[in-house]
Amino acid sequence: MDSFLAFVHHLLEPIPQYVLGCLPALATIGAAPMENFLHKLIWVAICLGCPFTGLFYTCIIPNDELPIFWLPKIWHHSASMLRLEEECTANASVLERLSSLASLYYISIGIIAGISRALGPSFCEDWPYIPMALSWTLPAIFRRIVHGKLLVRDPRKKLGNRRKIFVRKFEHEEYKVFIHTQVVITALASTTVPWLTVLLAYYTPPIGYFCRSIYLTVICSIWSFNNIVGYIHHWLEEKNKIADQIIAVWFFICGVMIAILLFFLVLLSKQPSWWVNLFGNACASCNSM
Repeated sequence: MDSFLAFVHHLLEPIPQYVLGCLPALATIGAAPMENFLHKLIWVAICLGCPFTGLFYTCIIPNDELPIFWLPKIWHHSASMLRLEEECTANASVLERLSSLASLYYISIGIIAGISRALGPSFCEDWPYIPMALSWTLPAIFRRIVHGKLLVRDPRKKLGNRRKIFVRKFEHEEYKVFIHTQVVITALASTTVPWLTVLLAYYTPPIGYFCRSIYLTVICSIWSFNNIVGYIHHWLEEKNKIADQIIAVWFFICGVMIAILLFFLVLLSKQPSWWVNLFGNACASCNSM
């Protein structure tokens, strides 16, 4: 009972600033035009479960072609690009860009802190892993700050019952190759970048593949597997509706799992002694070794 009360007491403590600073990054990567708030949260969870999906939408698709992502595949040919009315898009507000700058700041500081802990003088305390783990969101943050284009209206509702829409095919084969190259780079980056957190955790005192590295490995393994699935699914042009739904549900479940794991990682970073309480003496920090 006392342990439970202590746990509740820690939950009442102020949320670390770096956590609040990283929340806009998740909002940026999971931006969606749906009007229903629950549907928006589901999309955020899908993007958190599969970073490739969120980065593909926010970084690969041109600003004036964003609506094509949300239209049913039967409405357009997969090798064409779609132009919808400009009423579906809008420029990001100053507040939205400033919140993205806050995420950029905290993630950058988290990366610097992680590198300094691994390469600099020995510090026997945890550093916040969350900003480093979410470093894969940086391309989306940069694009939000620089371009600031948002899809604010659901194109499916905008089109209504219309099915005849103007499409523009690729005019140059080189452009198609360029897009495919971007997709490959995005898949590789979203898969490999999170593992840098595991590497830094390994070299952070106490040096070794201990509980912190193992914990982060679980998160990165889920991301890597889902990124591969997402890339293969995209390469197959997502023509199977049933497969689309199954994969979306799987990504959503993984996103919820990742959110829970990140939440507990915040608590463990604030209370290093909990590593020992939950996982045994093998997870003790160098202070208690």
